[in-house]
Amino acid sequence: MNHHDNGISAAALEAWSQSFLCQQDPEIRDALLGDSRVVSYPAGAFICRADEGDYLVALIHTGRVRAKITAWDGREVTTRYLTAGHITAVPAMLTHGAPSSLEAVTSCEVSVLNPNTFRRLMQTSANLCYAVAVYLAESTYESVAYLEDNLFGSVQQRVSRHLLEMATPTINGLLVQTDQTELAHAIGSVREVVARALKKLSDTGAIRRSRRQIWIEDPGLLKSFISADLRNR
Repeated sequence: MNHHDNGISAAALEAWSQSFLCQQDPEIRDALLGDSRVVSYPAGAFICRADEGDYLVALIHTGRVRAKITAWDGREVTTRYLTAGHITAVPAMLTHGAPSSLEAVTSCEVSVLNPNTFRRLMQTSANLCYAVAVYLAESTYESVAYLEDNLFGSVQQRVSRHLLEMATPTINGLLVQTDQTELAHAIGSVREVVARALKKLSDTGAIRRSRRQIWIEDPGLLKSFISADLRNR
């Protein structure tokens, strides 16, 4: 692993350059990343669980993370996806806890930040506070969009959105490694309903299915289904 002169890994610096903190002074960057540790998670691993009162502030280097809420009966709903450059659990850092759990959708590498250092820096830097405030506002709008999608969107629309957000670029195209049960959990539905939605998408040529792999053949077509339900086409 390559490291900067200050001991911070090149992967962490690259992720920082993609984050909402990229315009902060180098002193802020070095203080946060210098007090962090690099951790890897395999696909499917829990990064933190809300039912354990846990949270983890982490800068994502690589991979995709799913934030989700689990109901008492085991049903799940995704609140957002996070990829390289995103920082997890910023609201939880300020409230010392959150209702969302974090799960690695793909294998991930992150820098786990020290929340005490983060809070201390916010108390002394107006620029950092403003950046966090803007980030929280944008995150609120994103959460509202997800809420609208989950409340009013059809299963077809929700499946289309989640496939696009779960997709990983490969040399052969956009790939989603999941099955019907996992996808149903992600959108708060059941496998049988998701299976019908996937068949419709496959019939239109938007996707191609192969065991636990879903290939997105036409991202533009899939995006159109998010705002225009297939039943009305």
